Amino acid sequence: MCGIAGIITTRRDRANDGRPDTPLSRMVSAMVHRGPDDAGCAWHEVGAMQVGLGHRRLSIIDLSSEGHQPMVDPITGATMIFNGELYNYRDLRAELEAGGVTFRGQCDAEVLLHALGRWGAETLERCCGMYALAYLDPTRRRLLLARDHLGIKPLYVAEQGDTLLFASEVRSLLASGLVPRRVDRRAVATYLAYGAVQEPDTIVAGVRSFPPGHAAWIDLDQPVPRIGRPVPHWTMPVPRPMSEAEAIEAYRATFDTAVREHLASDVPLAVLLSAGLDSTVIAAAAARHAADLRTFTIGFDDHADLDESELAAETARLLGTRHTTVPISSDDCRTLVPAWLEDLDQPSVDGLNVYLIAKTIAEHDITVILSGLGADETFGGYPSFTDVPRLARAMRQLRFLPRPVRAGLARTLAAGRPAAVRAKLVDLLASDGDVVTLCLHRRRTMSNRQMAALGQDAATLDLHPLFVPPPLMDRVERGSDDLAWMIAQIETRFYQGNMLLRDGDANGMAHSLELRVPFLDRRLLDFAFSVPEDVKLPNHRADKHLTRVAFAEHLRPALTARRKSGFRLPIRRWMQGPLAETCERSLQRLRDADGLIAPDGIDQLWRAFEAAPETPIWSRAWSLCVLGSYLERHRLE
Repeated sequence: MCGIAGIITTRRDRANDGRPDTPLSRMVSAMVHRGPDDAGCAWHEVGAMQVGLGHRRLSIIDLSSEGHQPMVDPITGATMIFNGELYNYRDLRAELEAGGVTFRGQCDAEVLLHALGRWGAETLERCCGMYALAYLDPTRRRLLLARDHLGIKPLYVAEQGDTLLFASEVRSLLASGLVPRRVDRRAVATYLAYGAVQEPDTIVAGVRSFPPGHAAWIDLDQPVPRIGRPVPHWTMPVPRPMSEAEAIEAYRATFDTAVREHLASDVPLAVLLSAGLDSTVIAAAAARHAADLRTFTIGFDDHADLDESELAAETARLLGTRHTTVPISSDDCRTLVPAWLEDLDQPSVDGLNVYLIAKTIAEHDITVILSGLGADETFGGYPSFTDVPRLARAMRQLRFLPRPVRAGLARTLAAGRPAAVRAKLVDLLASDGDVVTLCLHRRRTMSNRQMAALGQDAATLDLHPLFVPPPLMDRVERGSDDLAWMIAQIETRFYQGNMLLRDGDANGMAHSLELRVPFLDRRLLDFAFSVPEDVKLPNHRADKHLTRVAFAEHLRPALTARRKSGFRLPIRRWMQGPLAETCERSLQRLRDADGLIAPDGIDQLWRAFEAAPETPIWSRAWSLCVLGSYLERHRLE
């Protein structure tokens, strides 16, 4: 796990001129948290182009200097920078060695370097891992950019006239001094709508996210550097007929391989263990392959209803792991808020919990942690797997009614419910009833009415009416009428891709902690998306049925009987107490931003929060506070 940065330019004055303070060196220095163990920069002159590649290293596999990057192929001169982990690197290495390749070290990056030299971009179809990379092929005068199948690892690009920049973080690009500090107004609207900026946009104008599951060549013989057409190297499989017995057998075997390979590490590794199904089955599989496996649980001292430590400790005892429960209090969490706001790479209404967990685990000298993230999307754990099919059926019955009538019906049905719930139901029933639309409306943070009150108009900003950038909507595949498959895809591409994965990476790496997600292993996803709905969720309940039956021996009744819960922090209470001054300063920053957000809408939303702070309106108000703080701290205009 590392950070990468690069500059391709026709201007020699932006290349390495002997000064320590160059754009590339500033980009690399801005990511020291991603790689405190080593750093490197290298410049190459390819035709009229100056190509600078920079790297920060968090040493995990092969801690020797043989893992230093930028890494150069001694025979071809090809150079690579790589952020992530390649889990099937041992198999690829054996194949390359059989073909005559000689290796100097033991790290996965060297395997990938030689694989790209041997097989080119087709290598990516063989890779099981999480990564973002840049590979310079000097003989063919081109550079490859690529990102893993789901975008578990980030990669951001910016084209600034005669210079192209890319990096693992938005703030790294800002540190170059070559990217203007201008806020992207379209990104602000998507952030308000969903609590996270929607790809490919970023909060900074002119910076965009490289598409997950794609690769693109940059022709270095062009007059100015530009990224070629990204080509997909992975697509989601569609369901195929299979029995439950076949699915269970394939699930158990594929999952066991994924977890075993995710344990590859030369530094301390642990499993983040809760009372949930997903972390339990990860810990059970890991315990079979790792001697003296460590597990960690975060416990709340002053919120017993949020505490899972006793159930998790019992699971650890049954599995025989070396377990640690780390108790924390609300005061511990609250004091981290300023540091979290300072470390944000992009604004997010979520993420503070990941930041807290990562800091806590890293303080126990753990460098790699395995998480259950991704299981809810792929195996049907979210309420959307139950709600959306019901809503779709209801919409088929109501579609003959005019939209205003449906909206009125929604207000009647939601009478007495919180205002945020009423607004969401109005948007749902007034929609066209398409599965994509229903899923996205369920995930919306702000309703259409709230967005309008804040001065946000999708058409004016060239957004889809659901406040999503058109390129992201274009990635939605419609190769099956299987509802569970479709919901899984939407939850994966939107909520998981734009919030969970981004927050997991940025907040983990803020503490030099690598977060690994076995449920998102490429092989496991190939299996999971091929399972038909009648096998995955035969009772049409969002209960992760297949996980329950495939790993029943590890899931005692005390775990399976629990209602699904997440790791929640009492932020709403802090907003009217110790964080009140921070919130007011942040809101004022938004009021002062000319034309960005309607001041009256800000005040209206905050008053609604003050009137009902225990309702879902708190997250809407919090999203404004986080945005204002981000704009102030990063000096975006």
